[in-house]
Amino acid sequence: MAAPHVAGVAALVKQAHPGWKTEDLHAAISNTGSPGAIGGTAPYRVTRGGTGLVQPAAATSTQVVAFGEKSQFALSFGFDERKDKFDKTSSVLVRNNGSSRATFNVSVTNKTTSSAHEISLGKTSISVPARATTNFAVKLEMAASAVGQSTGLNFQEAAGLITLTPTNGSNNGVTLRVPYNLVPRALSLVEAKVGDSQPDAPSFTTTATVENKSGAALPGVGDFYAWGLEDGNDTGKSPADIRAVGVQAFPGVLVFAVNTWSRWSNGSTAEFDIFVDVDPQNANGDDYVVVHADQGAITAGVFNGRQLAFVFSTRSPGASAFFFADAHTDSSTSLLPILTSQLCRAGEPCLNAGNPRFTYEAVGFDLITDEVDPVGGTASFNAFSPAISTGAFLEVDPGESASTPITINPTEWALTPAKGIMVVSQDNQSGKEEAALLEVKR
Repeated sequence: MAAPHVAGVAALVKQAHPGWKTEDLHAAISNTGSPGAIGGTAPYRVTRGGTGLVQPAAATSTQVVAFGEKSQFALSFGFDERKDKFDKTSSVLVRNNGSSRATFNVSVTNKTTSSAHEISLGKTSISVPARATTNFAVKLEMAASAVGQSTGLNFQEAAGLITLTPTNGSNNGVTLRVPYNLVPRALSLVEAKVGDSQPDAPSFTTTATVENKSGAALPGVGDFYAWGLEDGNDTGKSPADIRAVGVQAFPGVLVFAVNTWSRWSNGSTAEFDIFVDVDPQNANGDDYVVVHADQGAITAGVFNGRQLAFVFSTRSPGASAFFFADAHTDSSTSLLPILTSQLCRAGEPCLNAGNPRFTYEAVGFDLITDEVDPVGGTASFNAFSPAISTGAFLEVDPGESASTPITINPTEWALTPAKGIMVVSQDNQSGKEEAALLEVKR
């Protein structure tokens, strides 16, 4: 009922202020929302509820409106990835459309607690003459270390309300609010390299090293995959524009890694399909599809912002899912863990120790713009005895490094070669920095 309620309030506001500009009418509705009127089981939060529930009486009574920069109805500090302190100043414009002076106390209310930040106000009280405007500065400061590591379920934000409380009966007693918001992402600075890109007999072993640069805000990781697919930057800023795909194996488990050229805000805006042929020797087409998709969209028809690693069969209906996809907010790499047993249905082609090899292809889908990114080529992998070692996981503090051996099985390499190793670092800068692609040959 939000749309009809707000439409009705808009009609009342226009009737109460017939000479106002459209942007002022909009601001009157936005500025006068009540955060305390937001009910339900989920607590009020600026990014969920703006200034709060619309208030018809307040919106029609106010003579003053407030804006962020460029006549926006909120104060946006944007999305920011960094390894050091965030420090930016913006401003709020206050316009008095009434016939008498209006005075307000200015304060910060309803601050989020997920990311510690400081707001400094250029003025703590303002006086706006009739038919005039004034403005004041708003400075947001935040240490990168206060952001913490990103996760798939923890949306990082610095948000709250700039609240203008009337004094001396000004503005018919109506309080105004302007939301502010910053979406921060603290960075590790992990770099990976391989000592010998073509290891020789008898060991066929080389060394991979990951280093987290000393200026990093966070500890970082190097998560190792067999690099199978690569694709160019060909769909602009789409979060579904796939850059590389790799896979790692553990007993009974496979994990696919999908790295894209551009970040998503929430991973549910993209879908990634990995088409798997578990019996390529039979030339009967793909057998299963591993899918990064929104949990609610697939299971209930309503998006809920959480992604699962689904497995569909190309021969029978239904899907299975045992793990969430590890797709951090404002990131560009999704990790899709599945059980090897999910690639084996009764009466259908089956991945198992006796039939361990598969091929795979990948396609990305942007669910906002409908762009599709098919990745060229096919990769191969042995789920039970990989041609190149995978699964190493190195944790490195800022200024530190760590190494791991990488071994090639030349016999298996002849059957299921890889491009090399793909080292995933999900707290690096979004895009290509999240996945180092290191060529290894045999």
